[in-house]
Amino acid sequence: MSVVRRPARESVWIALAPGVVAVLGLAVNLGSFVVAAAGLAVVGYGTDRASRAIVTAGSGLIFAGVLNAGARGAPPAVLLLVTAATIVTWTTAEHVVGLAEHLGREAPVQRSILVHLGGATLTTLVAGGIGLGVFLASTATLTPGVLVFLLVGSGLLLYALEP
Repeated sequence: MSVVRRPARESVWIALAPGVVAVLGLAVNLGSFVVAAAGLAVVGYGTDRASRAIVTAGSGLIFAGVLNAGARGAPPAVLLLVTAATIVTWTTAEHVVGLAEHLGREAPVQRSILVHLGGATLTTLVAGGIGLGVFLASTATLTPGVLVFLLVGSGLLLYALEP
């Protein structure tokens, strides 16, 4: 019996759930919404095919939608929420791909994926909440360009920290 090194469909749908939140949050701007929706489709395809490169490319498209929304003046709370959802989608899809590579399609991995999803969601929302609190407490005004710079920096930091 050979092991199929692709995830089960249920695992793919679980990984895409936070991405739906990101795409809907980016409906503040049609361009951001379209780019993010395309990115979510790419993440779904990459997760289903167990391709980390495609998952990362799709997550980058969603993040491009976030950057576009930030450049067009979307509220900071929206940007932090959709950034968190983008990060959770990416890391959960990567987790699903890793489980598929190691255990195959038939392994009972839903509990592991849900725990990963919950932990990643909690972590990113707490970090985002702290970031929003600092933003709201500051007296300096952030221009959309500075906000985009901060989002790019946080994305690059996350990428650098990924094992």
